[in-house]
Amino acid sequence: MAQPAFPAVLAPASVAIAGPAAGPHDVALDDTALDSTTIADVVARADVLRLRFSPALPTPAAVRALVGLLDDEIARAGRGRSEVRLVLEVETVVARDEADAARRRSDLAYTAAFSHTPRSTEQTWLVAPVEALADAARALARRTGVDRVELALTPASRSAEVAAALRPR
Repeated sequence: MAQPAFPAVLAPASVAIAGPAAGPHDVALDDTALDSTTIADVVARADVLRLRFSPALPTPAAVRALVGLLDDEIARAGRGRSEVRLVLEVETVVARDEADAARRRSDLAYTAAFSHTPRSTEQTWLVAPVEALADAARALARRTGVDRVELALTPASRSAEVAAALRPR
């Protein structure tokens, strides 16, 4: 039996490991694409819009504001919100345990402070033990209003064990 269709904004957010774009209607909105003309063009044809934290989107609140703008543009284009999936790709570090996660968060904050990064890694990276990542990603999805969070795992975090732990059940 087919699942009932719910508007994407009401459906529970999903979590996955980030991969390459799925096709021509899978579009990344980067800093250069955040003007009104490009957004209007993209929402008229894209099935998936990928967002990433950046100097233009430095916090979850900024992503939430962009999601609101995208919702309005999708409606103006005559499309239903459930026709366009909003995906937030997030840099992710898998820690051994909560103490290791705290140490790694501190290291990231220290590095960001000295590199003059215009965004807070504490708000824009997920750093957690593997068993807590899915919940952390879903919480981020709720704060930002996206339909899906994809985890861009740092090289040291990529393993078969992590992939198995994050696989939907």
